[in-house]
Amino acid sequence: MNLSKIKSKKLYIAGGVVLLLAVAGLGLLISKQSKKSAEQTLNLAFYNLPEKVTKALEEDISKAGFAKVHFKNLSLEEIISEKTTKNFDMIFTFDGVTAANLKDKGANFSGKLFNMIPTSLRRENEEDNKKALPLLLDHFEFSYNNPISQKIGMENPQTFDQLLKYLEAAKKYAFTPFFTNGGDDEILLGLISCLIEAKGGYDAYSDFVKNVRKNPSLENIINLKLGKAGNVSLAEVLNLLRSWAENGIVHPNWYYGKYRDVIAFIEDGQVALLFTKLSVHRTIPYKLIRTFSTERAPVQSASVDHAVIAPAIYAVKLSRKSINDKVLLALLSEDGQSSLSMKTQLGPVALRGESYDVQADDVRFFAASCRYGSRPGILLDAFTPASESSRKLCEGIRSYLSSGRY
Repeated sequence: MNLSKIKSKKLYIAGGVVLLLAVAGLGLLISKQSKKSAEQTLNLAFYNLPEKVTKALEEDISKAGFAKVHFKNLSLEEIISEKTTKNFDMIFTFDGVTAANLKDKGANFSGKLFNMIPTSLRRENEEDNKKALPLLLDHFEFSYNNPISQKIGMENPQTFDQLLKYLEAAKKYAFTPFFTNGGDDEILLGLISCLIEAKGGYDAYSDFVKNVRKNPSLENIINLKLGKAGNVSLAEVLNLLRSWAENGIVHPNWYYGKYRDVIAFIEDGQVALLFTKLSVHRTIPYKLIRTFSTERAPVQSASVDHAVIAPAIYAVKLSRKSINDKVLLALLSEDGQSSLSMKTQLGPVALRGESYDVQADDVRFFAASCRYGSRPGILLDAFTPASESSRKLCEGIRSYLSSGRY
């Protein structure tokens, strides 16, 4: 037997084993690095958010430096696709039916994050409450003209009875004591949401949402008694608005009003109470809006539990990456909330964080003071954007406001 050949063969085998082990080790190292890289990479998406909000979120998330981040704005087709929940770690969108659908496939945020926001905003009474987290608040606000309030001798109404007295007294000083751009579907449905909630509380509003989701035709929902007490209906709210038009409290064609009409009436000093959104309020020239002070909708009764109609911008967690929570922790920190509020001019949600101004701070207070926190209004709570069903419902509502028939 040739000993040199045997030794050479053993060396080859040993070398081969070492090489295989080295390759396996390298492969394991690459696998670990790839996994670590994937853990440190975030794919984030935005849906149906204002450009100012998406820009602020992109800037502040990128600045946090926790991960390599990819951002994308999603279309309606993409948000309803099954692939979307698999391709993104988090999606930022408004509270409502879209966020609810995403939560069904979501992952839980850390409980530490929820301790940073008021109890009423934690949705602890709801399913999947840990899968979505509020970051900012818009608000359907009642803005009172302070010079007219002084002439009337009344403070901003806190109850529905006070509101009616205020509007009746304001007829002496304003052509249209109440006004809003009801030609905008979002504003029209926002007002109706506020009035149903104000008169019947959270139970009535929640009942309204369930029934509109089930069948959004006006004929189906107009006469339903809403809430456990059954003391409010859509018909009652619409008839109240019709009576305001008949009594000179609101312009007879307010439900076709546009933004330009709001500006014209405010400029002429002919509005005592303006209903609008905080984000719209920001677009009104300061010299016109500076004399107005804002409130939440006055309530019919304080004996029932309430929510404030204030659309919240939510983060919905779709992957279990721990980096998700780190990013949200930064956004909910005192500095993070201050930055977002300053850039978007919306209300912060965290217990600590500077607000853009008193209106933004008030929204946080209103939401925190209501047991059921903030709700987005029926347009977001029951419909997808540019929904044909929502358009038809608004057409039916305007027809009823005009004729009393449906």
